[in-house]
Amino acid sequence: MNTAEQKLKELNKNRNLQIVGDTKIRAEVSSLAKCYVMDENEQITLLGDLWKKDTVLLVFLRHFACAACRAHVRQILENKESLESKGVKIYFIGNGTPHFMRGFQEQFNLQEAKIFTDPSLKSFDAAGFKRGFWIDPGNMHTRPEFITQAIFHTMKKTGSGNVWQLGGILAIQAGGKITYQYTSQTMDDHPPSKDIVVE
Repeated sequence: MNTAEQKLKELNKNRNLQIVGDTKIRAEVSSLAKCYVMDENEQITLLGDLWKKDTVLLVFLRHFACAACRAHVRQILENKESLESKGVKIYFIGNGTPHFMRGFQEQFNLQEAKIFTDPSLKSFDAAGFKRGFWIDPGNMHTRPEFITQAIFHTMKKTGSGNVWQLGGILAIQAGGKITYQYTSQTMDDHPPSKDIVVE
């Protein structure tokens, strides 16, 4: 773990967040606002600063090597112009290393998109997204396949992020009102981008 990652984890550790673990409970925006993330250049940002003046769409990714997440990114980008025409700023948040994040950006030609990472997973917790050994792989793998791959991925330490984490989506209006929350129930569970409500 490099110095920037250690600093980020320390900052988030000291936030004393109210963790929202039940997917039936809406994310607590005041807790989420206190979380820190970093970009590919290891510059640290307080999440709450993103929606002080702008409406934002936060797309939380399982990890940067996840095939379902990559498909989800493509889907969001197909609807990018429509969302941005409404004044929405789109941010992708993973939990891998900045180095792995750069490769993810290059593969999807996302140099103009804003991507952050939170290896501490505090922002994922504050949003109420699921994590753990018993997450559902959905239609992507059988349970034994997923466990085998997840253990291999964890042992290999690729830097793409936490394989036991699920993602989701939050739309937050300027000032901090959540207008849309989608909590993924399986690895390949995400809503059609046209169904996302940002107003």
